[in-house]
Amino acid sequence: MAGNTLKDICVCGPKILLPFLGGAVAALIAVYADWAIFKRRAGPGGKGNEKQEKEKGGLSLDALPSEVKLLICAGGIYASYLTFGVLQEQIFKYRGPQGERFTATLFLLWVQCLVNALFALAFMLAGSRSSQKIPLFNFGLTGTSYILAMLFSNEALKYVSYPTQALGKSCKMVPVMLFGVLIRGKKYRPIEYFCVFLVTLGITMFQLYGGKKKGGHGSGKAEEGDSLYGVLLLLLSLVMDGVTGAVQDKLKTICRPTVHEFMFYTNMAGVLVCSVLVLPTGQFIQGTRFCLEHPALFSTMAWLSLTSALGQNFIFLTIKYFDALVLTTVTTTRKFFTILVSVVMYGHALNSKQWLSVLLVFCGLSGEVYDKYEKKKAQRAKMALEGKKK
Repeated sequence: MAGNTLKDICVCGPKILLPFLGGAVAALIAVYADWAIFKRRAGPGGKGNEKQEKEKGGLSLDALPSEVKLLICAGGIYASYLTFGVLQEQIFKYRGPQGERFTATLFLLWVQCLVNALFALAFMLAGSRSSQKIPLFNFGLTGTSYILAMLFSNEALKYVSYPTQALGKSCKMVPVMLFGVLIRGKKYRPIEYFCVFLVTLGITMFQLYGGKKKGGHGSGKAEEGDSLYGVLLLLLSLVMDGVTGAVQDKLKTICRPTVHEFMFYTNMAGVLVCSVLVLPTGQFIQGTRFCLEHPALFSTMAWLSLTSALGQNFIFLTIKYFDALVLTTVTTTRKFFTILVSVVMYGHALNSKQWLSVLLVFCGLSGEVYDKYEKKKAQRAKMALEGKKK
């Protein structure tokens, strides 16, 4: 057989159950611990989220207990993005009867952004919209950097394994820190630099000790290790993530769009950028023809786009009902178990030194979470002290 078909790399199988269930239990314990801290410091009303007020354009879960909200948000993010990771790797590992593979990355991004935008538009039409003027130019900037980040990330999957890509995308704090120092003149504390050092060391070790990895199911031979070009694409993706974050912070100060307006305009800008790129390069016709010739891949792509839209929505809901600490814990642990699922399902061979590098990366990310909590705690203490003086 020429390569892997979708049947060869099916999502089902008992070998995924133990690591997935074990990881889910461990992650829920960590998330619940952070939620307990959040609830204790926010008081009985929890950050005002128990009020019966609806944010314009958003889902209303206000009547539900906080525990149920947390379960819905965390479960939605986990289910959406673990499934997204599996489906994304399926698409790029797929081989047709003659060994042909899907290479229309721009077409895939165009479909993904379009589905995200339509999903957000449905919620906007069902609810109300912001009365403030939407700065379309700024949304164009964030949409462009957002698309380039995903483009570089998806292109990297052609040259690196999914665990490498997932680890690399876990390092968004590196470009954020770099842009903060170079552009905004921001100062960071020693613990923040130490966390970045741990993450960088972990990624370097992962690449240094990578060597060879086993081929996918049915390939019959070993595949080459992660290429330098793929790693460079990941670095470019991280830079674009840093630009996206900076522009989004500016948008928050200019206007206050609803969460689904933010999602809609960002993805619509992405659709326009992708259209400019996908039509001249011929990837629109190439991608459409490939999907028509391989209906199973088209179905996988449709599910990928749906899980992406659902995942974005659950992230916005988490931001609405909880705080950054809870969201960061959910997304960080999710990335680790995405790697675990990929390793178990697709036979990526990680040696002991690579597992140590994975541990270093997530120690650095956990340190970032802890540092954010400590800074918020200090800020609240300072505000309370100033309130007493008044």
